[in-house]
Amino acid sequence: MTVRAIAFAIVCCSAVGAYAQDDASASAEFRAALELAAANDPGAIDAFERLGARRPITRWTDDAWSEAARLAELGDDYARARRALEQVIALGGEDRLAQRARSTLSRLTAMTGNGAWDAVAKEHERLADAVFGGDDPRAELAQLEALVGANPRYPRANAMRRVIAIGWEQEGDGERALRWYRDAAAAGTAEPGRYADLELVRALIRAGLLDDAERRLADLGAIASVDRDGLAAVRGQLAIARQRSWVRRGLWALMLALVIGAGLALRREVGSWRGAGRRIVRPPSEAVFLIPIGAILIVVAYMGNPLIAHAVRTITLGGVAIAWISGVLLEATRARRGSVGLARMAVHGLIGVVAVASLAYLAVDAEHLLDFLRETWRGGPSVR
Repeated sequence: MTVRAIAFAIVCCSAVGAYAQDDASASAEFRAALELAAANDPGAIDAFERLGARRPITRWTDDAWSEAARLAELGDDYARARRALEQVIALGGEDRLAQRARSTLSRLTAMTGNGAWDAVAKEHERLADAVFGGDDPRAELAQLEALVGANPRYPRANAMRRVIAIGWEQEGDGERALRWYRDAAAAGTAEPGRYADLELVRALIRAGLLDDAERRLADLGAIASVDRDGLAAVRGQLAIARQRSWVRRGLWALMLALVIGAGLALRREVGSWRGAGRRIVRPPSEAVFLIPIGAILIVVAYMGNPLIAHAVRTITLGGVAIAWISGVLLEATRARRGSVGLARMAVHGLIGVVAVASLAYLAVDAEHLLDFLRETWRGGPSVR
């Protein structure tokens, strides 16, 4: 082997050793930066950027820029995220990481107008997080309304409109929510799939405006750009809503018949309407027992899950009323006949069960909880 060949081999071995050393050092830096990110340390993004800018380039360089972009986007720093993604693309050429970076950069550009809407997008994300993560989002919803009003050309203005609509619907302001659902549908006619229109139909169904929903669905069926799977799903929801509407009407008629029947039975037992009135204002022992328990249930429900609190309140108050009427009837029967027969007691109990079951269905359906109950029955309760 010549002297020149030996020297070349020594240089190559030195370069390989230096590269391996650099790569090991970069690997340690990358792991340290990941630990900072896992601890939500704000210095994590700086650590990834330092590693990405370090030379010579190692196999961790593009990964570092990719992580820096991810953290910047999570922090709503879109300009910083775009710069990091451009570094990944420049380093990666056509590899998979670079392709993902191109896709993310394209999404960010569409979302922020390549920087023109960075401030609006940041405020949009902040307010949307507050709407869905806070206790009372009404102030944030009002700010979102002002933001979309001041920036109607913002690329994600329609996403803001849908957040506002959902937020007001959750707050129980159905009329205001429908107004925003309609605005989103009117502004989203050029969107692929016409998802804003489909969301409007779902909102109309939840609001009980089934005829309006059916007319809207008929119009959408003639539009080629509508997502056909979504359209079929909404049609199925409308059919279920129609069925539930008839069930509600039947149950309300049944409840009215039971109240009338209870009134007539009480009048027959005491002999006059005046006597029936005197008896009904005196709470029976059943109601006296249930009232404090019901009050505790209502308080606990409002302190816990607001989603079910209204249903719990309705069922509890209605249950107390049913127990009250039932107890008055039984006391009047004992006062007149001396005792209540087994057959009469069985019929009385069965009617009470039917009344409570009907009331429970109506209360749960009124708060749109039937689908939640069905999913819980199928999949079991969620565990956090």
